[in-house]
Amino acid sequence: MKPQSNWPAVDAGAAATEWLSQALLVPSRGEWLRGDPVQVLTGILFDAVQIPVEVLRSQAGSGNRGAVEAVFRAAGIDSAVIAQPPYGWYYALVPPGTARWWNAPCECFGSSHSIAVPAPHRADPPGVHWLLTPPDGAASLCDPERVHRLTTTVRVGRGC
Repeated sequence: MKPQSNWPAVDAGAAATEWLSQALLVPSRGEWLRGDPVQVLTGILFDAVQIPVEVLRSQAGSGNRGAVEAVFRAAGIDSAVIAQPPYGWYYALVPPGTARWWNAPCECFGSSHSIAVPAPHRADPPGVHWLLTPPDGAASLCDPERVHRLTTTVRVGRGC
């Protein structure tokens, strides 16, 4: 079966695995090797902005992956976004410390939180997966100002 994503999952894997492993809640990569998500602490390598699926789908005009990706890309966000459709969330990974100043309606998780992070090679549903390329370092995290603009723009008429 051909992958649905627009990024090279195999190439993204090794560097992203090494970088993301630094914040694993339980120091084991076994779940990732099986393709399962693992709990990663926020506030260490990244903070995470939680965006409801329905907010972005309404902005995209559909739940089609390509349309949702286009909303992120139009906002200048082209990596570090997790899709958690079973739970109804997208997570935009932003630099640590963002939660301290965050004032948009969508919640930003900093220290003392964790989120389920898919295996770096997990680019497609079902389950938790990377909507956009996983980060392999701080430089590939989402720009918090762009995420802030996106979440305040898409919020009109819909809450986060």
